[in-house]
Amino acid sequence: MCHKLLGGARLYLLLLKFDEDLAARTRRRGCRECGGRLDSGRYRRKPRGAENLPAGYEWRFSFCCAVRTCRSRHTPASLRFLGRRVYLGAVVVLATAMQQGVTPWRASRLRALLGVSEQTLARWRQWWATTFVQSAFWKAGRAALCLAV
Repeated sequence: MCHKLLGGARLYLLLLKFDEDLAARTRRRGCRECGGRLDSGRYRRKPRGAENLPAGYEWRFSFCCAVRTCRSRHTPASLRFLGRRVYLGAVVVLATAMQQGVTPWRASRLRALLGVSEQTLARWRQWWATTFVQSAFWKAGRAALCLAV
């Protein structure tokens, strides 16, 4: 069931569309250092964890200030990539979620499906439990997930 989600092109196209929207918003705002125009400074990634990704999926959106004396880099948030991780964000999220109550069978299935080691799965789980919950992104966004009482 999870391999069908990760294998479907619709999920990846939707995440790409979200990233395009985030990139457009960043570009419209301009340079946060000097207010200058932002030029495309995208760079290639080698995403792991999925096959047959849509064309252009390997490009990470990023911008450089056009003002010669500034040249600040602005890389918008991404739903496809989690920071410098080489595995796709959807893969990391799903694998980490499946680690809850992991059984030896589930762990072996994840390793076979995603091509990751047991140590990588443990590292991802540790990252979600510690680093992620301390991030500014999570601290700002967790209120949006609270249920109204």
